[in-house]
Amino acid sequence: MSRKELAMKVVRPVNSPVTKTLLKRHYNEDLEPVIDEGVKNVLVLAPHMDDETIGPGATLRKHADAGANVHVLFITDGGSSVSDLSKEELMEARRAEIDEVTTILGLTSVDYLNLPDGSVSSDPTSISYIKEKIERIQPEVIYTTPYIDAHPDHTHTAQLLADTLKELPNFYPKVRMYEINCAFPPSAINCVIDTTDQHGHKVEATKVFGSQAIAFDGFLELNHLKGNLVTPGVETAEAFIEWERGYFINHCDTLTNMNYHFPKYFKQVNRTDTLLWAIFKNYAMKKDLYRKTMP
Repeated sequence: MSRKELAMKVVRPVNSPVTKTLLKRHYNEDLEPVIDEGVKNVLVLAPHMDDETIGPGATLRKHADAGANVHVLFITDGGSSVSDLSKEELMEARRAEIDEVTTILGLTSVDYLNLPDGSVSSDPTSISYIKEKIERIQPEVIYTTPYIDAHPDHTHTAQLLADTLKELPNFYPKVRMYEINCAFPPSAINCVIDTTDQHGHKVEATKVFGSQAIAFDGFLELNHLKGNLVTPGVETAEAFIEWERGYFINHCDTLTNMNYHFPKYFKQVNRTDTLLWAIFKNYAMKKDLYRKTMP
């Protein structure tokens, strides 16, 4: 056990209840959960194999349970995550894991754009591929990672979708940004899904991902905390920022012009032990960026 791990073990009995108490207050809103959407087709843009689970996993299962077709497009080849496997072995292992997750989350189809992991960009070939997929599927809802995120692939996936939507001027889906690395300020959240009945499937899916050295407990704890965003509270929830196409495009383009390097400012929220640090690191800056680029 490393010195850092030992230190976290020592402070955990105090840190855990303090974290939960403070974050219950932080996620204290009076929103109404979205119900009975009647959605038929859903498209999810996931930069890496596991983002579809970490972010909207339980919501995707809820869509599937309601009879929707849920299509996931993985943007990268997944070959650069922290792992003891070679790049080729890791790519193969991650696809095998997604085969299992497809059943757990009730996904209709899975496709791969296969951009190099860590090198997502909004290029004409990628835009053309996603445009064709959208035209074929005709999704009423598109889920994507947010632009404001500590991983460049997540930021560039949002921009890739924005640039693709510019090529589809008569297409008006709901665009829902889902959290991965950087938790949304509650003031920016405008869409909450009660996932109490589907959370167990999400937990099951996270257990499939054994190919990488990553913890999921922080992500799952946030789902419990976000149950406080609605009144009356629910056991677990997933929260999104939902905008129409024009606002989403403007948000991404405005942030591109600001030219921030977000990994320098923000921390991943995957561990419960460091949730407070991850959520509130440069929190005022994050909140201000959303305020400046919201509708």
